[in-house]
Amino acid sequence: MLLCCLLAVGSMQLFAQAGGAIKEIAVGGKNVGSASSAGILVNQTLYVAGQSGRNSSGAIPKDFQQEVRQSLSNVQGVLRAAGMDFGNVVWMNVYLTHVSSMEGMNQVYWKMIGDDPPARTVLGVASLPNGENIEINCIAVSSAARRRVIYPAGWPQGKHIDPAGIEADDVLYMSAQGGVNPLTGKLAADYSGEVKQALDNVAAVAKAADMSMANVIWVNPYLRSNSDPDHVMNKIYATYFEFGNTPGRGTIQVVDLPNQAHIVFSCIAGADLSKRTTIRPRNEKPSPTASPGILYGDTLYLSAKDAYVPALGLFSPELGIQVRMSMRSLLDGLQKADMDFSNVVSSTVYLRDVKDEDSVLSLYGTFFKDNFPARTTLQQNVDMESEDVEQISFIAVRQPLH
Repeated sequence: MLLCCLLAVGSMQLFAQAGGAIKEIAVGGKNVGSASSAGILVNQTLYVAGQSGRNSSGAIPKDFQQEVRQSLSNVQGVLRAAGMDFGNVVWMNVYLTHVSSMEGMNQVYWKMIGDDPPARTVLGVASLPNGENIEINCIAVSSAARRRVIYPAGWPQGKHIDPAGIEADDVLYMSAQGGVNPLTGKLAADYSGEVKQALDNVAAVAKAADMSMANVIWVNPYLRSNSDPDHVMNKIYATYFEFGNTPGRGTIQVVDLPNQAHIVFSCIAGADLSKRTTIRPRNEKPSPTASPGILYGDTLYLSAKDAYVPALGLFSPELGIQVRMSMRSLLDGLQKADMDFSNVVSSTVYLRDVKDEDSVLSLYGTFFKDNFPARTTLQQNVDMESEDVEQISFIAVRQPLH
């Protein structure tokens, strides 16, 4: 009976009437792939889907730097369609299938990004759809927003250095923070030291923006595969946050990280604690390491979900059931915040095997009625023994009803 209910979720009419503020951004002549919008604009914030380096004919350039240039041009095309440009970008994620190509990527990146670079995270992943070598997504804000570059005292600054953070109005977007002490340039001696240093760096960025760890609303810990067999990260991480009031979180094991790092934390924080609400469906108990979601003002940051149902201890190996169960869990969080799938503006779909992309997205797409979220899809590592076929995270924005 339970599986029958789960299988029916995709066809249920669970869509609230949108208030009209969510706007799909389309770029003429560009195919953004199945079940995705190129961008979603809401409340002067633009969520840009993962953009590959494919050119207008759909081909991948043979030269990697040209592929990078095309990927950034594709991002820029979405920005311009929304009346923005690179100077509006506050948070950017760059996914590379080979971290060893980071220097070549950066040579193009710093030529194109302009004088106001965003906070940035660069990750080495196992595979991207259709043999692509780079994918870039981002969040941008209107020029009407107050923009402030954040650097803790003594941290390196200058040309070709990612800012520690970008604060747009009252939201702080951080560059990935790893285990290097910015004051000395030295990497911590061991893994636990890296975790502590990385979290201390997050705290330092927050403090420089007149915030604390209590203001952090969303965290993606990215671990190099097999770096944490004893779950050391969670034990240390829990000491930095209040039990049951931790940020939303998606913990992702990737193939590689820049500069020989074993872990980095990519974070978003909100300055006004009165706007921060923990979202916890009834079937999820308080946790020392992750809240199901954090609502900040009208924006909901939902933790990444897989097919495991905590209250029931259920897990199925079948792909279709896993996708439905993940979406059901995400819907629980949305509904707890008085939202549904029509409110989702951005999603990241992590796959155990990128070859499952078409199967996963054909089902994923049935959950959305009008506009699709701006979507990024990737295979994060090469662990084919993992029970999870997929894992999905959402950002959603509450809209008024007619």
